[in-house]
Amino acid sequence: MTLNEAIEYLKGLDLENIEPGKYVVDDTFYYNIQEYTTKNWEDCKMEAHHNYCDIQWIIKGSERIDSINISEVQVKTEYNPEKDVLFYEIPEETCQSILTAGSYVVLPPSIAHRPGMAVDGVNASVKKCVGKLLWK
Repeated sequence: MTLNEAIEYLKGLDLENIEPGKYVVDDTFYYNIQEYTTKNWEDCKMEAHHNYCDIQWIIKGSERIDSINISEVQVKTEYNPEKDVLFYEIPEETCQSILTAGSYVVLPPSIAHRPGMAVDGVNASVKKCVGKLLWK
């Protein structure tokens, strides 16, 4: 599946009515539906993945996601191949995005990101789809 195909697939779903959980589409693409309360910025981690591109799509609510090229951040933990995640030190400057219902961001393995942050310091309920596309 290509990135465009994955995005079109997600657009075709009734995301508001899908229950939280993991949904496997094929051997290159799956997505997770999550519901949670956003956190204070200091409680969120900067992460990246080696094998998967994230498509983080807000269904309800809003959250801040910071991002930065992995070449500009210092590794904090070793890569965990089972979870396909690597954590980084929090840099002083990042690209800060506010995602609201219906908006999404594509985060390839070259981009470290810190999702799930409260907007303007106000913790709020969010429902989100995180598409995971095998990155070749």
